[in-house]
Amino acid sequence: MFDSYEFDFDGVSSSEYGLMICDIGGRGQSDVSFANTASIIETRTARRIQPIHFGVKYHETPLQFKLVFGSDEPFDRFDFENISLWLTGHQDYKWLSIHQPDLEHVEFRCIVKRLTPISVAWLPYAFEAEIVCDCPYAYGFPFENEYTISGETEILFRNESSVREYFKPNISFLPGANVTSLSIINESDGGREFFIEYLPTARFFADNNNGIIRDANDEYNLYDGFNMNFLRFVQGDNVLRVVGDGILTISGRFLHNVGG
Repeated sequence: MFDSYEFDFDGVSSSEYGLMICDIGGRGQSDVSFANTASIIETRTARRIQPIHFGVKYHETPLQFKLVFGSDEPFDRFDFENISLWLTGHQDYKWLSIHQPDLEHVEFRCIVKRLTPISVAWLPYAFEAEIVCDCPYAYGFPFENEYTISGETEILFRNESSVREYFKPNISFLPGANVTSLSIINESDGGREFFIEYLPTARFFADNNNGIIRDANDEYNLYDGFNMNFLRFVQGDNVLRVVGDGILTISGRFLHNVGG
């Protein structure tokens, strides 16, 4: 074995089972293409040399890769049972962190689709796990940025995602006294405005990725005063012009195109 690294799955470290990511018996990690493969949407006709182009889709296939990990000592059937219980049988995606130097800034949200023992000289020393992620990308660790808004305030927000698609964060806003509206204009996105009025006195939340907006007590229908422009950020720097006194919080996880 060589190039060994620990990993965490569902909050549990591989070191608790004496396991490390490794190459063993000629099997190990292999190069995996980036999962955001382009699917070109277009029609070719008999009368045109060029196609009629409608666009490109990039998110049809989630990231998939194989993870090989093992131990210096062979496993018995009790080890098989415990490791299988840890990694498989889940009904939802779980977080996978690989303690490899160039992957320490990201996590994968994934399911272990298949777990196969690897034997050397008839003794099982390792496993090969088939990993299927929920999307083509890895996630950065959670961040939360808080801003004090007084009148009209300019904010520079940097979208550190390494994908071209919009990043749609979660936001919350705690309005000050007598504040009834909030405007967030992203000058870097063509002046697109997130605007909401008739605010309650309590904090409200917006899940911009899923298109959900609600107040802290779930008492008000905030959509009546919302212009339905959910907040989104372009890759890189975003210059925001925010109007409305209170505390604005922007949170989420950036997406990283790191392959598998």
